[in-house]
Amino acid sequence: MLKIACFCFFCVGISAFAQELSSGFNFAKPNRKFTRIPFQLANNLIVVPLFLNEQIDTLNFVVDTGVGASIFIDSAFLQIMRADTTNLRKVIIKGAGIGEVITSYLVPKQHLRIGALVAHRQNVLVCSQSLHHISEYAGTRIHGIVGYDFFRNLVVKIDYIRKELLVYEPKYFTRKILPKYKHSQLHRITLQRQKPYIGASYVNERNDTIPLRLLIDTGAGHSVSLDIGSQRGIELPQKHIESNLGVAVNGVVLGKIARIKQFQIGNFTWLNVLATFPDSSLIAFRNEGVNRNGSIGIGILERFDITLSYSQQLCILEPNLKYNKNFDMGFSGIELISQGKSYREYKIVAIHPLSEAYKAGLQIGDEILAINNYFTSSLNISQIYELLDTKEQTLHLLIRRGGKLQVVAFKTKRII
Repeated sequence: MLKIACFCFFCVGISAFAQELSSGFNFAKPNRKFTRIPFQLANNLIVVPLFLNEQIDTLNFVVDTGVGASIFIDSAFLQIMRADTTNLRKVIIKGAGIGEVITSYLVPKQHLRIGALVAHRQNVLVCSQSLHHISEYAGTRIHGIVGYDFFRNLVVKIDYIRKELLVYEPKYFTRKILPKYKHSQLHRITLQRQKPYIGASYVNERNDTIPLRLLIDTGAGHSVSLDIGSQRGIELPQKHIESNLGVAVNGVVLGKIARIKQFQIGNFTWLNVLATFPDSSLIAFRNEGVNRNGSIGIGILERFDITLSYSQQLCILEPNLKYNKNFDMGFSGIELISQGKSYREYKIVAIHPLSEAYKAGLQIGDEILAINNYFTSSLNISQIYELLDTKEQTLHLLIRRGGKLQVVAFKTKRII
């Protein structure tokens, strides 16, 4: 079940910065050809353990194809890296949200390790302010984001079912693994500004088939996001709803949600697909200087084992058990953040006005303590959304409001 109000915030544009990339990640042992890296799926984000400068502390990093340089989102790392900001280049990071741009610093010569992979003398970005809201939405402490640096030298397969990354040395992959795939599973991608783009198409309300160039964005919570006006024929369907589309490094992403008749990538076709349409002002603010019509996020990507080979400009799509799942946004209409030392205190930050939760009287700021006899303190945020949003059902929520406890009951239903 797709939770629309999730993370589209890692579609990051970097301005005033001709990207000074270091070597990127490679196998620590040169003769190694393959490794597996387990990941945590934190509210639809791929999170892996990363180690900085041979320290023993484990850092949680989001693996996101929607970013270029590696980004540390906690300003404390400026001190940990012993960075003198007076001598460092300032870099502006643009998010997709309503808010100011984020200032960061380019810190050179950092050593990063993820499993059997290392990146030596890496240039990284460190935000000048700590972006705690990202951890609150993810439901776990997030220290940073890694993107192009992780993918550029390697072939990476994302297995959403087993929750693991399979990483190959490119020549070994081409010789031993690639011949096993069918031609229909192979899709050409293009790279622009260190990000991968794939061809697709959709059918609009006039029954016109519109070709698309879409960013492959593993950090986005939507299925398909379309930029109105970026291509003739990309139009907002008459039946749509206003919605908070997610969270960005610089604030909330606003726009509209609607269903499109048909969406297609190669031989893969889906009907009645839920799509998001960001507000035009946010598209203009993003101003990436890239010819694109939108992006695909986890709502499409999780239906496949997806393999990305940047060096060959190749994407391999293998349908998995989720291929035929329905396209839905959360049935409850509730959006949460997680707080507290263990991120197990859940507060409502948004309620869709068309939802039964809104009609039942739930309010922003309510803390949810239990859902149908399940105490939320023992659940992570992904499990919370599973209880709230997987189907039409009757929910009984124990909430705390203004220091007082009360029970709110309502029956969920599809919003669109």
